[in-house]
Amino acid sequence: MRALTRKLVRDAWHYRGQMIAIAAVVACGIATFVALRSMHGHLRHSQDAYYASARFADVFAPVRRAPLRVVQEVQAMRGVTSVDARIVADVVADVPGLAEPAVVRLVSVPVPRTVALNEVHLAEGRWPDAANDDEVVASRAFASANALSLGDSVGVVLNGRWRWLRIVGTGVSPEYVYEIAGASLFPDNRRFGVLWMGRPSLAAAFDLVGAFNDLAITLSPGVAPEPVIEQIDTLLAPFGSGGAYPRADQVSHQFLDGEIDETQVTSVILPAIFLGVTAFLLHVVLSRLVGMQREQVATLKAFGYSNAAIARHYLALAMVPVAAGVLAGALFGLWFASRLAVVYARFYQFPSAAFVPDWSIALAAAAIGTAAGLLGALGAVMRGVSL
Repeated sequence: MRALTRKLVRDAWHYRGQMIAIAAVVACGIATFVALRSMHGHLRHSQDAYYASARFADVFAPVRRAPLRVVQEVQAMRGVTSVDARIVADVVADVPGLAEPAVVRLVSVPVPRTVALNEVHLAEGRWPDAANDDEVVASRAFASANALSLGDSVGVVLNGRWRWLRIVGTGVSPEYVYEIAGASLFPDNRRFGVLWMGRPSLAAAFDLVGAFNDLAITLSPGVAPEPVIEQIDTLLAPFGSGGAYPRADQVSHQFLDGEIDETQVTSVILPAIFLGVTAFLLHVVLSRLVGMQREQVATLKAFGYSNAAIARHYLALAMVPVAAGVLAGALFGLWFASRLAVVYARFYQFPSAAFVPDWSIALAAAAIGTAAGLLGALGAVMRGVSL
């Protein structure tokens, strides 16, 4: 009997090349699943936590020029919880070390600092001082791309007048997690950035004292934005409304949300292809093996071996490359996810985006890989036990 068993193993050894190929395909499928599902969870968790802590607005309403008294009317609308009247303007800038002009978006912030929507998280430095009208906080990506340090100045054209703005801090905002200009597809942090400036200084520069040109609005949980947007557009129409829009249409959020959804879809499609190939290869290899070992199987049955024992033998044989592929794929997938987190951090500006491995995803991947291996081996095993 031992001789027959050794004969089975020797015959299986002839298929070692196919077994290695199966293990490699399983590893690719599991690694893809673990890496992309980990990225999906990492990005979604980072997004939700950051949006909540920074009070990211639900509705945005650009306008040409509207008096501050309008804010009270918006605040009184049903479903509105808070409103921030801001000044937002894109201006041409002269950045030290940059040969051509850049574009910077100036966004007003309260000075002294108070709680506001789309809160700016300081990465370094300090908040602008109300006594100095030339101090700004620069977006972290813009400052890093242009090697700007605290104390450096950027020249800008404010409503036709040239001024130097001094950087006293760097930060990030949920409004610019994906920091791009309106018509761009990819960030160009050298030529586009955000500067947060004290509201009084920015209002005086653009003749908007007692007025605003942009609203950020949060809604009560469960309130649909469409009816509120319709009311806001009606209210702001006499003041040159640019059309209010929900968070779903905000440029940064739209790109980030699309990327998160894409990782979820890809984490299903690509692993499914790899594991489908795994099932097919296992079926082909075991079918050939069973056909080649018909005499040995018949001899084992003649000596009293049950169908269950024969089935366990072939299933164990099938699970060897699957188990090796699952283990290698899960470990590589978690490592690759940590590297992907570094790559994503270059494009998406979160205050803190440390990657934490999710071992539950690795366990789920192991279960899926094992199921795919069993599915591929089942037909050949049934053929073996029915001889």
